Amino acid sequence: MRSICRARVILFVFVILLLVMSVGCGSRPDGATASFKKKSNISSGKSDEGSKPSDDARESADSVKEESPFVYLEKKEMEDINDPGAVYEIYMPRDAEVTDGFATLSQHGISYTADIYGYGEADQRYASFEDHLTLKQKYAHEADSDYIDVADTGIIENGADRYFIFTGRGVDYEGVSFELRQLYYLEMQPSGAGILWDITVYEDYADEDTDPLIDELAECHGINLDLIKPGSAWEVNADQDSYQAKEGDKALEDLEGYRYMGLTSISDYYRETYCDLMLPKARITDIDRTSAFSFLHGVLVSADVSEIYAGNALVTAMKSSADIKYETALHNPQTIRNVKRSAMLPVPGLENALQMAISYEKKSYQSEEYLPRVEALCYIPIDDTYYLSLEIFLSYEQRDDSTDRVIQELETAYGIDLFQYLVGQDETDAPEAEEGPNQSSDAYAAESEAPASKPEGAPKQDNAAGDVTPLTMAMLMGGDGETTDSPDLPDTVLWFNATYAPLTYSNGFNWRLVGGLQITEDNKELIDWGLQNSWNITDRTSALEAVERLKEKGHRQTCRECMEELNKMGFLNLEEKEFRKKFLQSNLSGDYRYVMAYNIHKAGHDADYLAAWDLCRVNQLYADFYILGYMTYEEAMDASLENSLVLQQLYSSWEEMVDGYMLGFQFWSKDSGSKEDSPTKERYRYYEMLKDSDDSPYELDWNMELTKSW
Repeated sequence: MRSICRARVILFVFVILLLVMSVGCGSRPDGATASFKKKSNISSGKSDEGSKPSDDARESADSVKEESPFVYLEKKEMEDINDPGAVYEIYMPRDAEVTDGFATLSQHGISYTADIYGYGEADQRYASFEDHLTLKQKYAHEADSDYIDVADTGIIENGADRYFIFTGRGVDYEGVSFELRQLYYLEMQPSGAGILWDITVYEDYADEDTDPLIDELAECHGINLDLIKPGSAWEVNADQDSYQAKEGDKALEDLEGYRYMGLTSISDYYRETYCDLMLPKARITDIDRTSAFSFLHGVLVSADVSEIYAGNALVTAMKSSADIKYETALHNPQTIRNVKRSAMLPVPGLENALQMAISYEKKSYQSEEYLPRVEALCYIPIDDTYYLSLEIFLSYEQRDDSTDRVIQELETAYGIDLFQYLVGQDETDAPEAEEGPNQSSDAYAAESEAPASKPEGAPKQDNAAGDVTPLTMAMLMGGDGETTDSPDLPDTVLWFNATYAPLTYSNGFNWRLVGGLQITEDNKELIDWGLQNSWNITDRTSALEAVERLKEKGHRQTCRECMEELNKMGFLNLEEKEFRKKFLQSNLSGDYRYVMAYNIHKAGHDADYLAAWDLCRVNQLYADFYILGYMTYEEAMDASLENSLVLQQLYSSWEEMVDGYMLGFQFWSKDSGSKEDSPTKERYRYYEMLKDSDDSPYELDWNMELTKSW
C-alpha cells in the first residue's frame, strides 16, 4: 500500500514538473502555452485586512523560487504598455533586460529582442507577421541592401505560434563580408496577444555558449534551429519561380508569349484611378491595392501609383528620385565604383513617359571582383494627376541562367532597354539583340563602358502559336506601340546643345534634344517656372533683355571689377601667402569672388576667360525661349549660331571652353571647391561622365564649320 502511494506521489510530482517546464515556451503542438496573468489593482486609500497575506505566508512565498529547467533560459515577465496591467511570462535568455515591455540581449554573438506584437485578434497578428516577412524579402533585394544569397523558410506553424528563419550573405559599407542568420518568432498568448521575439546570430562573435543557447530555445519551442547556428550548411531557395498569390492579393494573370510576366492592376490610395501592371511571377511577390513588387533571378521590380503634385512635372519627380539613387551610390566609394547616370529618355510607344537609370559596379561579397548593378526608373503618366512609378533593380551578383530572360521580358513589356546600362559588362557576353516588338532603338545610347547589347544565350520569347504578339504596356495604355526616337538634329545644332550639356545632364535631361526636353505642357510649365524664379523672365521682351545682358557683361564684368579693386588695393600681384594674409584683414574677406578673381589672374587669364559661363547659358536660354514660344525655332537657332561662333573664336577646344565655364560657375556660386561634394566638383563630374560616355557630345569636332542647316 505504501509503495502504491509512493508511486502516486512520484507520478504527481513528475506531472507537475512537466507542466512547469512547458509553461512559457510558446504554444507548442502538445497544447502547452505561455502563462498570462493580470496585475491586481491595489487601492492606496483603503485597508482590507481580509486580503492581506500573513507574515508566514509571505515568508513561504519568498522562500519558494521556481527553478528553470534550462541553463541559458529563464522565465521573465513582460508588461503590455498598451494594455496596462497585462503581464505575460515567456522564457528568454537569462541575462536579457526587460524594460517597458521590451527585452534585449547581446551576448555570445547573439542579438535578442522581444516586445508585445500587433493589435486586434489573432488573425490580425498572423497577417502582420506575414507582412513582416514580406517586407524583409523586399528590403533584402533592394539596391541599398547589402544582402546576397538571401533565403527564408516561409511562415512555419508551431501550434498557435508562427516563425520563420531568414538567412543571407553580403558586404558591409567597409567592404567586409558577413553572413546573416535570423529567427523571427511570434509567440501567441492565451488571451490572443502575441510576443514577437527575434535573434540574429553573428558568427564572428560566437563562443562556446552560442550553440547551447540556441539548442535550448529549440528545445523550449519544439523546433529545429540548426540553420541559424554559426557554420551551419547554407540553404538558398531553388523555387524562385513558384508563384502563388497570397490571401488578399490580386493574382497575376498568365500572359501569352511570356514565360514569367503576369498581369494585374493597382490603384491610387483613394481608388480614383487604376493602372494595369505587368510584373514577373515569382515566389517573392506581393501585390496590394496601391503597390506591388516581385523578385526573380536577381531582378527586383517595384511599382506604385504616385501623384503628380501641383506645380511639379514628371521630369522633376524622376530627377528627384534619380538624384537620391545617384548620391547614395556615389557616396559609398569603399564598395562602389564607376557610378554613372543616364539621360532622361522617352519610353517608346508611350506618350510623355520617361526612363532613366543609375548604373555602377559593386564589390562582390565573395571576391575582389566588381559586378554590375542597375537602378532603372520608368515613369508612365496615367492621367493628369497620377503616374505609374516603376523601379527595376538588376544585380549581376545574383545573376543565374534565367536572369537575362527576365530582363528581356521586362524590356518587351515596357519598351525599354535595360541591358545598355549594365556597366562593366564583358563584351564577350554580348550577342546580337533579338528582333521583337518594341525593341529599344539604338538612339537610346548607354552611359556605360560597354556596347548596348544583349548577353549571349539570351532566350527568345516562347510564342506558342508562332505568331503571337506579346502584350505590352504601350498596348494596355493606349499607346501606338511605335518607337519615339530623338529627332535627328544637324551636327551644328548638336554642337549648340553640347555647350550647355553639363547642365542638361545634371538635370537628367537628354542633351540630344534642344533644351534637353520634349515639348509638352508639363515641360513648358517646368521651364517657365525656372525662368521666372531664376531670371525674372516672363515674356519675349524680358527674355531678349536677359540674353543681351549676358552677352554684353555677364559675370565676366563682375570678375573684371573684382580684379580692378584688388589691383587698386595692391593685392592683385602679391604672392599667395601674402595675399591671403592681407585679404583676410581687409573689408573684402566676406566675398569669395575676390579670391576667385585673384586665382584667375594668377593663372594667367583675364576676366574674359569666364565668357564660356555667360555664353553657354545664352545658348541654353535660346533653347528655352524656343520651347516656350518666345522665339521661333529658326530665330533661336540663328541666334545660337551667332553666339556659338563667338565661343569658337574665344577657345581652342571643348576642354578649354569647359575650363572657362567651370571657373565662371565657381565664381557665380562663390564656391571654394574644396569639399568633395562641392557644387563645382559635382558639375564637373557630370561633364566627365558625358565626356566618357558612349554618346559623348564632345566627340563632335570643336572646330567644325558651324553653318545654318535648319
